[in-house]
Amino acid sequence: MSLPETFPMKIANGATIDVPVVGFGTWAAGGTGWCKEATLAALKAGYRHLDCAWKYGVDEEIGAAIRESGIPRSELFITSKFWPQFAAPENVEKCLDLVLKNMGVEYVDLYLAHWPLALKAKKNIATAKAYPKATTDELAIQTDEKGKETVDLGHCAMNIAEAGGELTAIFGCKYPLISAGSKWLTSALHGAGAKGSFVPTWQTMIELVATGKCRAVGVSNFSIPQIQELMPFTSHVPISCNQIEAHPWLPNDELLSFMKHHDILATVYSPFAGQKESGDMLLEDRTVKDVARKNNMGVGQVLQSWAVMRDTIPLGKSQNSERIKANLAVRKLPQADFDAITNLKLNGDEGRTIDLSEYWGVKLFV
Repeated sequence: MSLPETFPMKIANGATIDVPVVGFGTWAAGGTGWCKEATLAALKAGYRHLDCAWKYGVDEEIGAAIRESGIPRSELFITSKFWPQFAAPENVEKCLDLVLKNMGVEYVDLYLAHWPLALKAKKNIATAKAYPKATTDELAIQTDEKGKETVDLGHCAMNIAEAGGELTAIFGCKYPLISAGSKWLTSALHGAGAKGSFVPTWQTMIELVATGKCRAVGVSNFSIPQIQELMPFTSHVPISCNQIEAHPWLPNDELLSFMKHHDILATVYSPFAGQKESGDMLLEDRTVKDVARKNNMGVGQVLQSWAVMRDTIPLGKSQNSERIKANLAVRKLPQADFDAITNLKLNGDEGRTIDLSEYWGVKLFV
């Protein structure tokens, strides 16, 4: 049983473009040597959607794979993202320029804000370098006297700024994780000039579409309130996409329903989830393995298919050529099998794989 090959994505001036329903993820821990051959294998297998980000540090390898593949740029859909030290409006385009230069392409199809957070940038931001062991100096991120990356509250999403962040001067302690909505906290923040907004950054992103350096803009890891903050400023250039974590352990149903209602395409990272502290892995789950065996599919193929059946675009990654091929071959699962996998949902955020809230001292998913 077949699934659609593309999903429509809204772009500027009411137009839409077709996005392949399976993307190839290009993030991995460790070195970067794997990326060229894995990306080339993906392109040869039929992938035409590459999910990238400046912070992954593999743009040069991806560009080399594209050139070696011989596939015309016009046949590819390429996403990239800027890391939070580029979130100040004056720095947003600098990251895109680095991506285009390193990858050797003239434009990306989709340019995303990687997080609803901003970090303070160093003066070398226009020449910043990303690779797995890059220092904060090379990444052009300001740090405090203890080496902690410095949050720029003024350019964070409003509810992150209101929830606290780095407020030593106000509270006498570092990184208070206080729930958003506290009237006293909000008053203290505003009185200290710490009211944040992602809107100026978003407005700069909108302007990039007219330059031809990107066809569409969007966000990543944004919650419903964080999207709502931007929505009054989307009359001509929409929020085309929100890339989020979603898989059977963390289906993110409420957020996905909101996005679908507002025609915001969902691309989903970590479609295979991560490893729990207990050592449990979704790829080893008995239900997932049973469904795979019953349908003569790989476990990754099953999870990618489940994601597409939910009208989301999975961004699975692998360095194994056979799994790369299998993960692309999505197909419709029997309803009973789809439901069985859906029922693997865990409570709250228990299934979340990526959460940098503690690292940055803020509440991100609020």
